[in-house]
Amino acid sequence: MMGSELMIFPSRTFAGLVTAFVIGLLSGAATAQTSTADWDAVIAAAKKEGRLTVYSGAVGQESTRKIGRLFEEKFGIPVTFLEARASELRERIRAEQASDRFLADVMFSSESQTQIILNDDKALVELPSVPNASRVRAELKTKAQMLPTTLTPYGILVNTTLVKPEDEPKSWHDLTDPKWKGKILADDTRAIGGGSLTFFATYLAFGREYHEKMAAQDIMFTRDQRLSHQRVARGEYAIYMPMTLPEVLPLKGLPVKAIIPSEGVTYVLYGNSQMRNAAHPNAAKLYINFALSDEAQLIYAMEGRGIAVQSVLDQVPPDLRQYGQAKLLGTSEPTRQDEMLRYAKEIYK
Repeated sequence: MMGSELMIFPSRTFAGLVTAFVIGLLSGAATAQTSTADWDAVIAAAKKEGRLTVYSGAVGQESTRKIGRLFEEKFGIPVTFLEARASELRERIRAEQASDRFLADVMFSSESQTQIILNDDKALVELPSVPNASRVRAELKTKAQMLPTTLTPYGILVNTTLVKPEDEPKSWHDLTDPKWKGKILADDTRAIGGGSLTFFATYLAFGREYHEKMAAQDIMFTRDQRLSHQRVARGEYAIYMPMTLPEVLPLKGLPVKAIIPSEGVTYVLYGNSQMRNAAHPNAAKLYINFALSDEAQLIYAMEGRGIAVQSVLDQVPPDLRQYGQAKLLGTSEPTRQDEMLRYAKEIYK
């Protein structure tokens, strides 16, 4: 750095460079102090607001409430949660925004739903500037108006009695092997869900030919993911896909195994957004920032979920760490959803 500066600005003396360096250090320190002071003001204002309401599209996800409890303990700000399916959540938000009844401060939802609510309903504001935003891993940057916090990874579930270790499918492509014909149970690719999302990601990654091979496998489609795990455990089918990987944890002791495909997992990205006209905007900023803290990220990681801040993975047991650090293959995009559903219906008749 100093050598290049001397070449670019030959008239500078050594003393001048030292002075500039010292001024730079002082300026940086002043900026950091200002930033800290600004954030302290946000914390103080959030505590004065005294409450927070979070709308969550991740129904039944215990990590959401665990993080809320930690937030309450740390800042003394009570959190109220409302959980609902994505479509129900959107209708509620529409109604509240239209009637000027601004109850929600933060929305926790998937990338695609967040993008739809931003584009169609204009119910979200520009992302607030929070200190922990810089911690988000680069590959999770999104166009959606949300700060990514976690992701749900999808892989493959096998029955260990029916599938020998040497025969286990190690990749998405292995599922096209004729030996699995009639032995695969799958979430329906032709309806919104894990199946359609995985169809979307693998269609883009591998092309139409891959799915034409899969269609020849006489796959049995279902729309009940949780029951599907039990069906594989009972030996009705050798394989289920796509498997929500964290859901293998309650199956411990059963003859099943979750596999992370070598090409990477398909996934749903989740994050927090600040609602337009939030009644408690500072508490919203504080919560959005807290969701990217080590404490919050560890909660997600201990559930086997992907996380936005991977530096905490060294505190996670290896059997769970593998899900948090799995390579990412791809996800869906709301603008092409109808197109991909059409392709799925053409291929899987």
